[in-house]
Amino acid sequence: MKNRLFLLTMLVLAVFITSCDDEEIEKPVASANPPAQAITSGSATSVALTSSITGTTFSWTVAATNVTGATSGSGSTIAQTLTASGTTAGTAVYTITPVANGVSGEPITVTITVNLKKVTYNADIKPLLVASCAPCHLAGGTNPNKWDEYTPAKTKIATILDRVKREPGTTGFMPRNGTKLAADKIALLEKWQADGLLEN
Repeated sequence: MKNRLFLLTMLVLAVFITSCDDEEIEKPVASANPPAQAITSGSATSVALTSSITGTTFSWTVAATNVTGATSGSGSTIAQTLTASGTTAGTAVYTITPVANGVSGEPITVTITVNLKKVTYNADIKPLLVASCAPCHLAGGTNPNKWDEYTPAKTKIATILDRVKREPGTTGFMPRNGTKLAADKIALLEKWQADGLLEN
């Protein structure tokens, strides 16, 4: 009788232990809002992380291409100031892992596209033209085209580009009797044109 009782007790325990072992521990399911984002160089990301389980913590790693400022971290919000470091847009791909009650969920990814800042007349082009085209093309200068004014510079951008791309000594080269503009300054003028000739 004692042996039967012992065996029965052991059988009940075995069933109980097996049923406990078979229980699947709930894994947190992460989500990001927004799931992808495009920002302008020098701006901050703003990605909120949530989960199916209250109390979930999040950590992330990041792979950046042509972007600075992206770092691994943890928290419930990814808020990092990112800067495009090349001449084209860059990306930062965050891989986020949720953890709840000691259990890790499936990682999710969020891709941030970091677009180059648009070139504007007042911030970028006017200072370049004032420094490079004085005194002829400024107020009080001998040339009627005044590049220290937005409308004339915008209207004549094709002519400006044509002239500054010519080689020194050739007819029409600008700045007259000056040094050829550096390639990065010519590229800035071209980008202003490509970006839509914005004033501000």
